[in-house]
This record gives sequence, structure tokens and C-alpha cells, in this order.
Amino acid sequence: MFYRVSLLTVTAALLTACASTPSAPPRKPAQLRPQPTPSTPQQANADWHNLGVSPNGNILNEIDKLSLRRQGSVVTFRDKKTIFNMKKENFLSTPRHKYSINTWQIDCASRTFRLTSVTLFDENSRLVASYLYNDSQIKPMPVVQNSASYQQMLFVCGGAQPL
Repeated sequence: MFYRVSLLTVTAALLTACASTPSAPPRKPAQLRPQPTPSTPQQANADWHNLGVSPNGNILNEIDKLSLRRQGSVVTFRDKKTIFNMKKENFLSTPRHKYSINTWQIDCASRTFRLTSVTLFDENSRLVASYLYNDSQIKPMPVVQNSASYQQMLFVCGGAQPL
């Protein structure tokens, strides 16, 4: 009997709550702000060329052939680094991301390279972070043979550059 009374009381309370008028006026639905599309204009016009994978086989390196801009001996271009298995990567101070699109400058005459920007994206191509670097923040560094920057230099400078 007690069970029936308890059940009726709970049911009555629920029905009363549903039938009563709200004490506060209803809120307007939140306005949705447009989100960046996965294919940003920066990526839309790209022709990615595979430069290979990292020594551990976990990062694919590609270069955008349409981004190559030469000014004297300096070539500016974009590359894309895609991480196959994010659990195997140690991101250190970099936010966790699936791929990055980076802008580089390589001086073919002095065989140096410099990073000028980084844009990080997650698994759903949503922007994670974006960074710009000036000349004083990141200085040109020498290209090391058999490195990713060496492969980039060979590609953008138009052939083998003896080191």
C-alpha cells in the first residue's frame, strides 16, 4: 500500500510540474556563430606533394606546390605534417593536434630555413591554435642533411644542394 501511495505522489508531483507556468520568461535560443569550415581558404587551393614520413613512420610530410614563392634565393612555401597515431606523439608544449600547416622560408644560397607560421588542426579539421613568428623570434637555422628541411630544400630549390 505504501508503495502505491508513494508512486501516486511522485506521479502527481511530476504532472504538477509539467502543468505549471514557468516562473522566469523562456530564454531565446542561443545564436549560433558561424564556425570556420574544415577547408579554410588557405587550404582550398593546394597541391600537396608527398615528401615522405618521419623516421619513426608516424608523421607524413607534404609540401604545397601551389604555395611556392621565390624572391631571389629565398623560397617561401607551406607544408603539412599529418600525425598518423597521436598516442605515439609527445607534443611537449605544443597543443595536441592531428595535423599542422606551416609556412617556411628556405634560403637556397645559404642553405638555411626558418619557420614563419604554424596552424594546428584537430581530427575534425577544427582550428586548435595558430602562431606567427617574426625574424627575431625564430632565426634561420642550417639545413641538416637527410632531415625534413633537407627534403624540402631539395624540392623548393630545384635539385640537389651539396652540403
